[in-house]
Amino acid sequence: MSGRDIRIYDGYVGTECEDKLEKIIAPNPNNDMNFWKPEFDFVKFPETKGELQYEFTKDLFNAQRPFETNKEMWELIKPITNLLKAVAFLRVTAYMNTSTTTHKLYGYHTDNECESAMTSVYHVNGNNCQDYKCGYLEFENWEDVVIDETPFRIRQQKGRLITFPSKMRHSGVTSINGETRCMLVFNYVTNKMPIRPETKEQAEQEALSD
Repeated sequence: MSGRDIRIYDGYVGTECEDKLEKIIAPNPNNDMNFWKPEFDFVKFPETKGELQYEFTKDLFNAQRPFETNKEMWELIKPITNLLKAVAFLRVTAYMNTSTTTHKLYGYHTDNECESAMTSVYHVNGNNCQDYKCGYLEFENWEDVVIDETPFRIRQQKGRLITFPSKMRHSGVTSINGETRCMLVFNYVTNKMPIRPETKEQAEQEALSD
């Protein structure tokens, strides 16, 4: 595996889907934490230099508990799931990370060691983040990963979908602009690596095809 195994899709799910997901999932003064109530899990990271860091998670689908699937959300994210061409989904989870004053690494990890397992990270929010203040996804020790002109890092950007083999070690990094960093993470198995489309039209055709 190498950085060439990483695929990036920008804006291919359509602005309507992008805006709906941001409105529902990303907290703001209008919807507060409505999506995250009443059930969510959260992790409090070790306090560093007097600063607190939290990660909130909520499953939209879990293969071990398929009867708990959020059917309304599953219908909404179809433009994303159709693009992935999954044979079977293992888990789909919403993540929300609090902002910190300096970038904080969550910790390198792999999502699954299975050869056919894939991970896709969809960015729910993040606008005008050329300077990485909205946070980013970082890969460990992949020397040929050069994206956004920075080795190993892919910045948070609303509507961006990043796909890679689940066994690649990676970590999220917090935002420093005062806003939460919200994502949907898809873990699934597939029988082939997706090919990065050259154009938006090609990607849309892939998403609609069987």
